[in-house]
Amino acid sequence: HDPSVITGALFADDIPDDFVERSIAAGATEIHLKYDTCTSDRIQRIHAAGLRSMAWLRGPIGMKDDVTSKYFDVGNEDETMY
Repeated sequence: HDPSVITGALFADDIPDDFVERSIAAGATEIHLKYDTCTSDRIQRIHAAGLRSMAWLRGPIGMKDDVTSKYFDVGNEDETMY
């Protein structure tokens, strides 16, 4: 494994409990989580393992779907918010 190469393990939904271990086994240097699966516990676990973290968003169509049907935590959600 070339240490100058950055490799991310990408996770969307249904994150396995051993996601950090799986990422390390795959040779990842970063773990990329879908924005709505990022928790402080997961980020702490990633960093404790010496890996970097990144959150990723869905594309415009997916984000529009999320903002109109899934997340109502702010109270004034609209598609321009994201």
